Amino acid sequence: MLTPSGWLLLIGSALLVAAGRIFGSDELLAVGIAGMAVAILSMAFVRVRQPLRVVSRSLQPQEAHVGDDCQVRLEMANSGRFRTPVLRLADHISFTTKRSTRSFRSPELLVAPVRTDEGLTVAYRLPTEERGQVSVGPLAVTVSDPLGMSARRYQLGGQAEALVYPAMYPIGPPTRLPGSSFDAVRRSPMAQSGEELYGLRPFQRGDDPRRIHWRSSAHHDELIVRQFEEFSHTHTTVLLDTRSAQLGTDAASQRFEAMVSAAASICRASQSRGDQIRLTTTADFDSGFGADSAHLYKIYEHLALVSPDIGSLISAVEQLGREHGGGLIVTLAAAVDGTEPGSLVPLGSQFSSKTVVLFAESEPTRPEPRPRQFIPGTTVLMVDEATSFTEAWSAHTATGDEPSALPGPTATSTTGHRP
Repeated sequence: MLTPSGWLLLIGSALLVAAGRIFGSDELLAVGIAGMAVAILSMAFVRVRQPLRVVSRSLQPQEAHVGDDCQVRLEMANSGRFRTPVLRLADHISFTTKRSTRSFRSPELLVAPVRTDEGLTVAYRLPTEERGQVSVGPLAVTVSDPLGMSARRYQLGGQAEALVYPAMYPIGPPTRLPGSSFDAVRRSPMAQSGEELYGLRPFQRGDDPRRIHWRSSAHHDELIVRQFEEFSHTHTTVLLDTRSAQLGTDAASQRFEAMVSAAASICRASQSRGDQIRLTTTADFDSGFGADSAHLYKIYEHLALVSPDIGSLISAVEQLGREHGGGLIVTLAAAVDGTEPGSLVPLGSQFSSKTVVLFAESEPTRPEPRPRQFIPGTTVLMVDEATSFTEAWSAHTATGDEPSALPGPTATSTTGHRP
């Protein structure tokens, strides 16, 4: 309870009392007793002084992106019988993802004395330099005496939580390329509901169970769903590579954060155009298709907490290769390495457009392998020190051309350039 200054005063006063007794000096004895009295009174002062009561705590907004302004607002009141002394306030803050937690304290705030039955509002900016679930609280309150000899700490109030979504890049939606009937953009005066039934197909992961055609499913011994053409909608699938084998250094972690932001930005740009969007990862996450804001924020919520994990690019691609779904964007930490040769081949021609975004190492220790077995019709965007994701993506979408087929097994169609 005593501060370092208080302990110094108490010990010094005790020595003066001892010296006064030994040398018979009343002056030293009086000064020592006075010093000890000051230390004892300071402890009594902070003991009887009650801190402020936390009435409410709020975070505005509760959903923000990395770099956005987010404010913590505290409503407090003095319900005691005395005016409060000067208080020091600090909040406990923690950022959590699926695999890590980082905790720290907010900067201390000095609060002027508050009279009885009066309130106080304190606000400060919450740091949003990283994504994740942020928890704020409890509040640490330090009460000290006017001389700074004693201090007492309290923990007040509960916790408030908010999500910090990935940073967003200012990009446009993917280029629309007419391809499969699943991607067709049509309008029919007969379809008042915005959908038109044109066939049946096997049930696929992410399908709405309400579209199951039970009579056909009984005949085929597997689930069959009604397939609709959705007017004024394309379908965009984003596959995010979350394999932990691609990461391990600080530079790789920064690359992973850039990949997460790129995936979130593509989903937002596609949803703003009215597309049906879907996010999948190599760790078996699948959001399914959706076009409303609730579906987009479901994707944001997963990307806010996603961490490098065990997964397989081959398994994720093989799953997508058995489905039909318009455009596909694959974001990879580095080039498709030799451990999984040809891992994108199973995509075949199921998608009307295929774009692969490679986030290359800034300073590779060995020559980076070039992708050799991308399927024809795939556009490869290279993101590195010379070309940012925004630049590569903008150059790709500005052309509006269909991706050119690869002329040979070792050639690569790239929009970005290597230094």
